[in-house]
Amino acid sequence: MGETLEVFLAFLRFGVLSFGGGMANLPEMARVIIGNGWVTRQEFADGFALGQFVPGPNMLAVLFYGLGAAGLPGALAAMLGMFLPGAVGAMLLVRGWEWMAKAQWSRALRKALVPISMGLSASMVLVLIQLSVDSLFWGGVLVLAGLLIYRGASVVLVIAGGALLGLLIALGS
Repeated sequence: MGETLEVFLAFLRFGVLSFGGGMANLPEMARVIIGNGWVTRQEFADGFALGQFVPGPNMLAVLFYGLGAAGLPGALAAMLGMFLPGAVGAMLLVRGWEWMAKAQWSRALRKALVPISMGLSASMVLVLIQLSVDSLFWGGVLVLAGLLIYRGASVVLVIAGGALLGLLIALGS
């Protein structure tokens, strides 16, 4: 029971700090989850990719991380901890939206959160690169994909090309 409570409290903290979505505190999640030995670096990256792939909230990876930490009770504790603060916050926001929209401090707070969220997003990208790019070759593939998308290539085709390249390399080894 102690490990399940530890998982719940860790993910509750992540849920409370998730302004604009759970990915904003992905670096902290990686530090805690990998640091506690709940999953390996590769499992963290795989869980994140799986969470992005399946339908639903983009942080469904927390189920995978909780499962690695404490089995099925850990998966449920992680899910509850991660999503409970946002659900309660959304209910409170709906109740006070009209009042907050008029408040001067509310507008100032929203403007102040923009650079913070941009910094958190940048740190998330850096952590994902650290966890998934393990060679100069894959770093080059990442740069090439970014350039192709920047130059107007279809994101779907770039992703499909990367998947095909990964499959060919996996079959070749």
